[in-house]
Amino acid sequence: MTVRDLMRMGLAAVVAGLLPAAALAVEGGSGAYLLGSRDTFAGIAPPPGTYFSLDVLHLDGQVPYLAIGGIVVTQATTKATVAKFNFTQSFTEPLWGGQPFITLTVPYVSGQLGFSSAVGKFPDQSFENDKSGFGDITVTPSLGYHSGNAHWVYAASIFAPTGYYEKASIDIPARSIDALSFGKNRWAIAPTVAYTWFNPKTGFEVSASGLVTFSAKNTATDYRTAPEAVLEATVMQHLKSGFAFGLTGYGYKQLGEDSGSGADALKAATNAASLQAQVFGIGPIITYSTKIGDRSVSMKLKYLTEFDARRRFESDVIAANFSINF
Repeated sequence: MTVRDLMRMGLAAVVAGLLPAAALAVEGGSGAYLLGSRDTFAGIAPPPGTYFSLDVLHLDGQVPYLAIGGIVVTQATTKATVAKFNFTQSFTEPLWGGQPFITLTVPYVSGQLGFSSAVGKFPDQSFENDKSGFGDITVTPSLGYHSGNAHWVYAASIFAPTGYYEKASIDIPARSIDALSFGKNRWAIAPTVAYTWFNPKTGFEVSASGLVTFSAKNTATDYRTAPEAVLEATVMQHLKSGFAFGLTGYGYKQLGEDSGSGADALKAATNAASLQAQVFGIGPIITYSTKIGDRSVSMKLKYLTEFDARRRFESDVIAANFSINF
């Protein structure tokens, strides 16, 4: 098996992670970027070709309070299953000495949001929303380079507000609230640098990525989410059988304060001195790469548990991926 074959087989899974999608409707308890999306081979550009992959993720999280759709709720919990349909085209002609490729991701979410009460509304009644719908589409143009065992990718994910979004609504006679959305109702962009060091002789890999997400204002709620910084890292041992095992994780922290009247209302409702969010996550990852005829096929399974979360959802995440190139 050549280095190029190993890269091609593993990269079908990687390109799926290069373009994350929104998880749930920091405002809404999560950012536009789905944490942990970049892991194995994050810094390697896929060889020229067309790739399709499907990510299926299940998230189970909680947060003490949450601003969603213009309403502040307490003791929020969420369960969501996210299907991400990823399409990547890696081009034949080089650009600026690198390998250009572009990824389109379309997410579909089936979610449940529960909370104990809405601040100032029905303080002694719990609520639950169940919905399904499309999340925000994301486009990521990227450019990859390599030198020996070192590989790196420069990218910029653009999050378009195409997903289902509605401001929270309250039915006072029925004592009910409709507050669950799957889009962010705002544009965002995340410049990214990813790096991979991979030794094809030993099968040892170290990958890392860093990004900052800059979000426009949600005009429906007058809420602007402050820039969000993410560092991700993965260590893998690849075997000749096609299996690989490792550990992956991330750290997330906002670089400033959320602003706008929506953020001010959240501060006032919760008596919070700051809305700066952070969270960390870590867990095992297993991949398998092979060929079916001329097609490179790869599969991935990982589990991430989050900890030390502040002012955003703290979740347990199970994620599976299937990828193929054409």
